[in-house]
Amino acid sequence: MLPHCVVAGLAALSLSTALSAQESNVARYTVSVSGLTAGKVTLTAQHEGARYVVSSNSASAGLAGFFRSFTLISQTQGTERNGRLIPQRYSADAKGARQGRGAELAFDGGLATVIKADPPEPDVPVVDPARHKGVVDPLTGLYSVLRDTTPATACQVDLKMFDGHRVNSVTLSSPQADGDGLTCRGLYRRIDGYPAKELARRPETSFIVTYRPVEGGVLRVTEVSVDSAFGLARMIRDN
Repeated sequence: MLPHCVVAGLAALSLSTALSAQESNVARYTVSVSGLTAGKVTLTAQHEGARYVVSSNSASAGLAGFFRSFTLISQTQGTERNGRLIPQRYSADAKGARQGRGAELAFDGGLATVIKADPPEPDVPVVDPARHKGVVDPLTGLYSVLRDTTPATACQVDLKMFDGHRVNSVTLSSPQADGDGLTCRGLYRRIDGYPAKELARRPETSFIVTYRPVEGGVLRVTEVSVDSAFGLARMIRDN
């Protein structure tokens, strides 16, 4: 797993906390691999009633940026129903090492429609969205993982995601006390849109999510960690 893929996986590995009208927040993260900075991620979320808008800016940094520069800018919008985020529109623009992953999607009734997408890589199967009902976009998935929650609802994520090219799933489960916070186990599975050899070689990746308490009885994700081929990859919240 290359550093830029680690950033995308962690920042593409977003819950049921009721938010007040017109609430917004900005979260900043640093991604490191084996102790070396690999990327920066900024996540901005806005809520107005039941509607949400989330934007993300991921970019290489440190040595990873020197060797393989990339940026991925994405945005999603939709509605929240019974604590579940339901996307309506998603867009992503990738440059550098992430080029070829840009897309614009619409969601309706649990089905995704590709409005436009970068050409697929050679020898990669093209996904039929009609075969994957109930998917969300990857930014909604990321926000479902990273969003502030409560002890009663932490570690309760089970989503299937489609980015216009590939289908993945992410689950959080098994909450465990960790000092004044808790941790949960995550699993990221590749489902469709991958070369057969890659899917067979690396079908899933496990990771750990760490929550720490903040004011008001809220739990906040402060770290996501995963063992990669380049060593321990960590996504740590800076603010």
